[in-house]
Amino acid sequence: MSLRLLLALTATLLSPARAADVPEAPAARLAQQSPDDAERKEMVKVQIFLDRANFRPGKIDGLGGEFTQKAADRYCTAHGLAPGTRLDLIGIAEPYREYTVTPRDLAWIGTTASKPQEQERLKRLPYADSWEALGEKFHTDYDFMQELNPTLKEAPVAGSVIRVPDVEPFDMQAVEDLEKQRLAEARAKRAAEQSAAQAPAAGVLASTPASTPASTPLPEPTPVPEPKRKLVLLRAPRLIELYEDGKLAGCFPCTPGSQEFPVPAGNFRILSNTLLPTFRWDKSVLETGKRSDTSYELPPGPNNPVGIVWLALNIPSRGMHGTPSPDQIGRNASHGCIRLANWDAWVLAQRIKAGTPVEVQ
Repeated sequence: MSLRLLLALTATLLSPARAADVPEAPAARLAQQSPDDAERKEMVKVQIFLDRANFRPGKIDGLGGEFTQKAADRYCTAHGLAPGTRLDLIGIAEPYREYTVTPRDLAWIGTTASKPQEQERLKRLPYADSWEALGEKFHTDYDFMQELNPTLKEAPVAGSVIRVPDVEPFDMQAVEDLEKQRLAEARAKRAAEQSAAQAPAAGVLASTPASTPASTPLPEPTPVPEPKRKLVLLRAPRLIELYEDGKLAGCFPCTPGSQEFPVPAGNFRILSNTLLPTFRWDKSVLETGKRSDTSYELPPGPNNPVGIVWLALNIPSRGMHGTPSPDQIGRNASHGCIRLANWDAWVLAQRIKAGTPVEVQ
């Protein structure tokens, strides 16, 4: 059975020219199945395979759909396979695993609010409960987590053993740790620059006792060069493609602007990469694109309107960012920016630097 046939789960083989036209009926039928039914379980395996390879299929739910198909087609292209080639799923014998909830998983759960004037008073915008936190951690949503854990009536707590998709977990604490590391490195760099500026002028050397032998410096390890990266935003398919050294290395579903606030075509670049950003909420900006004198400064967190990262573009007030509503990626409109699920934005946040080129098609 071909991959395209598996993804559509119908008797009709889709042609490569219609790769994105996955019919709706199979997803509706799969939704009636248990996560452990053969067809749906096989679809979960496909989604996990693609997710692990950074050809992201959207949320893991075993329903397939257009983003699973688009990710599969691009994976095949990147690996020199014909579209529709059956993926080798031998490494995924079981798509689910048991996971014991830890206190670290619950660290970003707290008080929430729905109105910006109330959100501004909070120190952060966290998850509302452990179902939301754990769903995002394992690249899925509340509904699928409930399907996988039908006997668990209360929200999981530390020590709870739950069943989850076997993906590389998204960890909010890792986001916070990397942000702290970046701040520490920035402080150390500033301190070194200040120290160098205050050092004695060239030619003025401190005396060294004659009896002190000269030390032989240890050879420094040869740094491994990072690949040259580029992002390509495909507006119509609603995808971001990641290229490394000219080769397709991943793709990510996104919401690229809207008809009212489209992302312009052209060649741009990333200006900055900010983890755990704050967000200036201004109704006028969201509705007209123009600033007003009434705004609210919303604190950081996974439920901040721009999620866990802001990748600023050299287009005024535009950027790529996370979202508090990953299940809506590719299905709604944005106010001119490019939204990704937080777990996908995290992949880019670890790879993309200021200066990275961005091509918008």
